[in-house]
Amino acid sequence: MNELLEKYSLHIKLLFIPYLALLFLLIFPLDFLVYSPGGLTEVNRLIEIDSSYDSSEEAGSISTTYVMSLPRPTIFEFLLADFNKFCDTYALPTSYENYTNEEINTISYYDKDISVSTSIIVAYEAMASVDPSIVINYTSKIIVFGKSSYLSHYDEIAFGDEFVQVVGDDSLVITDSSLIKENTTAGNTYDFTFINADGDTYTVGLTKDLDTGLFGITLYPYSLVDPETSYPVFAINDSSIGGSSGGLLQTLAVYNMLSSEDITHGLKVAGTGTMSIDGTVGNIGAVKQKVLTAYLNHVDVFFMSPDDYSTAVNVCEAYNIDYSSWLVSVATFQDALDYLEGLGE
Repeated sequence: MNELLEKYSLHIKLLFIPYLALLFLLIFPLDFLVYSPGGLTEVNRLIEIDSSYDSSEEAGSISTTYVMSLPRPTIFEFLLADFNKFCDTYALPTSYENYTNEEINTISYYDKDISVSTSIIVAYEAMASVDPSIVINYTSKIIVFGKSSYLSHYDEIAFGDEFVQVVGDDSLVITDSSLIKENTTAGNTYDFTFINADGDTYTVGLTKDLDTGLFGITLYPYSLVDPETSYPVFAINDSSIGGSSGGLLQTLAVYNMLSSEDITHGLKVAGTGTMSIDGTVGNIGAVKQKVLTAYLNHVDVFFMSPDDYSTAVNVCEAYNIDYSSWLVSVATFQDALDYLEGLGE
C-alpha cells in the first residue's frame, strides 16, 4: 500500500512541474521596460476651453501620441515583446530601480501635470500677445520629483511634496533649489523643510553624500495654472496617460482653441515632444513606437524635436515607410505654428 502511494505521489508531483514552470513565467518580474505602439488622443478631450469663448471651429484634429509602457514585465510578457517587431525592450533605468511600479506611475502622472500646465501657459501667453484680453494665472513651486535609495527619511518625503527651504552653510536660508549644491558641504547634514499633500509643514535632516555630492533627492519646478481666474476659463480633465511627451501638441491644440483661425486646415495633426516654458521642444523616448503609431493612424503631419528626427527617419526606412510628406522636425512651438501657417498658404 505504501509503495502504491509513493508511486502515485511521485506522478502527481511530476504533473505539477509544468504548471509551476508556467506560473513562474507568468508572475516572475524582470527589471526591464517594454514599449509597444499605442494610439492617438485628441487634446480637446483633455483640455476644454469655456464654450462661451468665441474661437474658430476646428476642421481637423490635433492629437498627442501615446505608447504602451510596461515596467517590470513578467518573463512571459518579456518574451512576447521580444518576438514582436513593433516592440522594444530596455533595461529598467537605474533611476527607477529603487521605485515600485506605483511610484513609477506617480512620477509619470506628475510629469503629465507639469506638461499640461506648461502647455497652457505657453499657448495662452502666445495668444495674449495677439489678444490682450486673454489672461493666464498660475503659481510656481518646487516639488519632490525623484528619490534615491540612500535618501534618509525616504518614506516620510513623498513625491509631489513642496520644497520650502534648506538651511545651508553659515545658516544661509536657501529657497532657490538651484543654489543648494554650491552652498552646502559633502558629509554635512542640513535641515530641509517641505509641505506635504495635506498642507502640513515638516522639517527633516538630510546628509550630503560624500561620494555623489548629492542629497538623494530630485527637486523640479512645477507651475500650477488657475483655470477659474484665467480668461477664457478652461478645464483639465482626468487622464490615464502619463508622461510629458504630449507637451508640443497640447500647446498647439490650446492655441488653436483660442485662435480665431483654424491652424489645422482640416488636417490630422499629431506628434510628440516636451514643451519648455520658453517654447522649446524637447526630445522624448520610444520614438520608434510613436512613429509607427502615427503611421498606422494615417496622420497628415507629425511633429517632433530635431534630436529625435534622425531616429524617426531610421525607423521609417527600416519599415519601408515614406516619411517625406508628413514627418516634420521643429525646434520650437513657433516653428510648428509657422509650418502649419505655411500649409494654409
